[in-house]
Amino acid sequence: MKRRSFLKSSFLLSNSVLIPENFLFNNKPNLKVGIIADVHQDIIFDGTKRIKKFLKDANKFNVDFVIQLGDFALPRKVNQKFINNWNNYKGSKYHVLGNHDMVDFGFKKHETMKWWGMNKRYYSFDKGGLHFIVLDGNDKNPGDWNEYYYRYIGAEQKNWLENDLRNTKLPVIIFSHQSLDANYGVKNRIEIRKIIEDIKFENGVQKVIACISGHHHDDYNQSINGINYVHINSASYKWVGDKYKFSRFSKKIENKFPSIIKTCPYKDSLYTFMTCDFSKGEIRFEEKISEYIKPSPTDLGIPNSEQMNPLISEMKFKYSKD
Repeated sequence: MKRRSFLKSSFLLSNSVLIPENFLFNNKPNLKVGIIADVHQDIIFDGTKRIKKFLKDANKFNVDFVIQLGDFALPRKVNQKFINNWNNYKGSKYHVLGNHDMVDFGFKKHETMKWWGMNKRYYSFDKGGLHFIVLDGNDKNPGDWNEYYYRYIGAEQKNWLENDLRNTKLPVIIFSHQSLDANYGVKNRIEIRKIIEDIKFENGVQKVIACISGHHHDDYNQSINGINYVHINSASYKWVGDKYKFSRFSKKIENKFPSIIKTCPYKDSLYTFMTCDFSKGEIRFEEKISEYIKPSPTDLGIPNSEQMNPLISEMKFKYSKD
């Protein structure tokens, strides 16, 4: 089954999360959230154009807040125009730290956070009857791991997560960069999932509705033990590496952005708008479709390229009143 078909069938037909009826506010306006992931301003040549389009559409959609899910932009002078566009957005806005937002170009986590204006690396907030948690999946790997990038949630953050979940009386959505469900996501994801599955409301209903991540540059969802895990596709490209690198752009562009030849870039920026419809007890994600700047992964003969789609699918799932 193609991934897009899997997404639609899994979201539209099978996903149902039990939420206490008193959390379904019939007279409450919908909560709207703009979500963008993996812009990679330091790899893609037109990241500023992509973020401007997202924020322009966020204004049109009249969202309650926007959030970027990491791998955003490093604190380099050449990225000042990019971050100015984000900072000049008048609405509420939130950051998630990605693995490329540190280490690359020699930058440290605290330098990127300062440049973004991000006060805490993990945190939570309430909006419109929901509790949102932002995790930092970039804690230091245990000493016996030999990996270039961190992808771990350590003891301090785990304790904070458990306490935060226990203390909220609202349904919860968790944002992270690395996913909590897939290979090459958070390394100790099973341990983290156990925390979020075990903490429930007094009537036994799970507090966590969904976990939303970027990082994987794919359009994907699965449900594990009643919790939806949603991957938001990259705003910019699919990474294909040295084996399938291809020169599409001018020497000027490729000298300035040398890693772009190792990608299959999307023609238009991808992002989505999530609507939390309290009257229906439903969460919806808007579809966004682009196309590859040729050649595509299929043109390059990449295995399983039929699953590499430059899109974010229309998705929805309900939380039951039962």
